[in-house]
Amino acid sequence: MTVIMAYLDDMFFFICIALPLVIIWRIARWKKRGFNVKESLHEIGFLLFICVLIGLFSQTIIPKPGAEQAYGTGVNLQLFRVVKETYNAIMYLGFWQPFYINFLGNIILFMPIGFLLPLLYRRMVYFPNTVIIGLCVSLFIEITQIPQSRSSDVDDLWLNTLGAFLGYLCYLFIHRRFPVITKAFKK
Repeated sequence: MTVIMAYLDDMFFFICIALPLVIIWRIARWKKRGFNVKESLHEIGFLLFICVLIGLFSQTIIPKPGAEQAYGTGVNLQLFRVVKETYNAIMYLGFWQPFYINFLGNIILFMPIGFLLPLLYRRMVYFPNTVIIGLCVSLFIEITQIPQSRSSDVDDLWLNTLGAFLGYLCYLFIHRRFPVITKAFKK
């Protein structure tokens, strides 16, 4: 759990640094376009989406000194290797950290993308659009990690895409229960 808290603290640090800049950018945009009260929920959702991306990129793209020694480097193109390694770590070593970080972490980090995109944008309501965006963001991250000597893993692609899909399912559930609320966020 302390590792997860360290990730969250690190994300929060980057969000706190970037959020004021994003808010200034959005206020400047409002002044240029004119502020519409009807769009205020959309703006709140958009700021939340930007915070999610900042937190995600802070943990996956921004280089961390000494991280290579801790996590290893290289490219894994062997599909489902993470399943085998995580199973072995749990069964033979009683070590759950790979499950929390590799499985739950990769899935949970992408669930907000799958939830917020259809919540905020009409054209993202269609399942393939949202899941493909999740896959593309994940692919961008994995490709960006290669020249940084960080670990790049094909399993991260399907786990992240699964997270975007599960986030989309959460959106559908909320939309069916509370359609008025979800429509208020749309642009």
